[in-house]
Amino acid sequence: MTRQEKEQKQLQKLNAEAARKKPLHYIGFAMVVLTIIYIVDEITSNMNAAMQPYALFDLFHITSRDVNSSEYTNAFNVVAPIQVFSNMLLIITPFYKALSDKYGRRLFLMINTVGMGLGMCVVMTAQNVAWYILGMLCMMFFTPNDMQVLYIMETAPKEKRATYSFIAKGIALVSVSLIGVFSRMFLTDTDASSWRMVYLIPVVAALVVGVLSFFFLRETPVFLEQRISLLSLTEDQRKAQAEADKKSATSEEGGVFKALRFIFTNRQLRWIFIAGFIFFATTFYTSYYATVLEGAMTTEMVATALVVYPLFNGLITILSGFFSDKLGRKKVCLLLGSLAIVGLLAFVLSCRLGLGPIAAGIAYGCSIGGLWSMSDTLILTMPAESSPSGMRSSVMGTISVLIGGGMFIGQALFIVCQNFLPMDVLFMIICLPFMALSLLILMVKVKETKDADLDNITADTYK
Repeated sequence: MTRQEKEQKQLQKLNAEAARKKPLHYIGFAMVVLTIIYIVDEITSNMNAAMQPYALFDLFHITSRDVNSSEYTNAFNVVAPIQVFSNMLLIITPFYKALSDKYGRRLFLMINTVGMGLGMCVVMTAQNVAWYILGMLCMMFFTPNDMQVLYIMETAPKEKRATYSFIAKGIALVSVSLIGVFSRMFLTDTDASSWRMVYLIPVVAALVVGVLSFFFLRETPVFLEQRISLLSLTEDQRKAQAEADKKSATSEEGGVFKALRFIFTNRQLRWIFIAGFIFFATTFYTSYYATVLEGAMTTEMVATALVVYPLFNGLITILSGFFSDKLGRKKVCLLLGSLAIVGLLAFVLSCRLGLGPIAAGIAYGCSIGGLWSMSDTLILTMPAESSPSGMRSSVMGTISVLIGGGMFIGQALFIVCQNFLPMDVLFMIICLPFMALSLLILMVKVKETKDADLDNITADTYK
């Protein structure tokens, strides 16, 4: 079958899909399904970090269950470098996500959700370190793609897109507390393999909702309109459009390398990248907080902290959206970055001084709430509000990969130094100066983007 025949077959299917009437209250039903998928995504993103000490105790047969022991350090040195190099998976993320522009959002929403479930299943059933690492890599590949976010943005009514996305994300972040609930249900000090059961319910939820989403959700209206429009063009029309895109240098299709050049030649985006790169070098502590908790309190107390921190993470995230539109991107980043710094310092002191799981959970939740909300502003909002419409998608995908490289640097530095200094001390030594430097660059070198007219941004807008 030729390319033209395949495209005509797809065009017929898409036209039939577009002509179908949606059931009454479809939007409400779709939002429930997408919110559940969002919950699965956030739990998957946080599960390995929360269960890491218990998985290492079991897989490396550390009977002392002491995170400060040499056995645990040796086990950590085996697994942690894999986490660092797993960041290389980010390189293929823009190309993987681009496939949904051709084959549809619904298919990749299912693939992504089921993929997260399979990754957790592999980790849960791992009987050796290699199998555990394989499952961990699988989870790390699928979680950054956030297909449910794209699906919400393209399905919700235009005037309610931000509201729907905001509500879904807030619910998902708060629902991470379920990890703590499951830990209290299944995790015990007497059974080394009890950590596996904490994965059970999330695995089932991911697999079931992932498969059902393909049958119960419709393709997004935005994808249908764009794909039908493209497939309806004649060969001459496509050539003319490609030539026009080439002359204007605004083509979004295959624009990764074009976006790279634009990011490094545009002053605004270049400084956003530098500030984001430095800031992301501090995010490693979100992967190892459970080890610090386990070294400071009992397993039951750790489970309590795991219930508490997502509540404050979700609260900070929700509030940050309102403050961002009111105060502006730079001021809210200053506020959120400062909260991340103070929260991290309070978390370390809470563990050091034995202030208990609630204090530690509140401090950690506030810290990562500030951390991830600021990172969303640096990676998504400000690049989008600093890029011309024709290059916006390519710039956002490319700069997220570039900024993610900072995580590689921070993790590598941490893994080497943790052989000589306690983890919580390294959190402060590495993270606090890097966070402060990133904020300084953002305040001095980057221009405010809050009131940007997205339809009229050019390469010269922020000169």
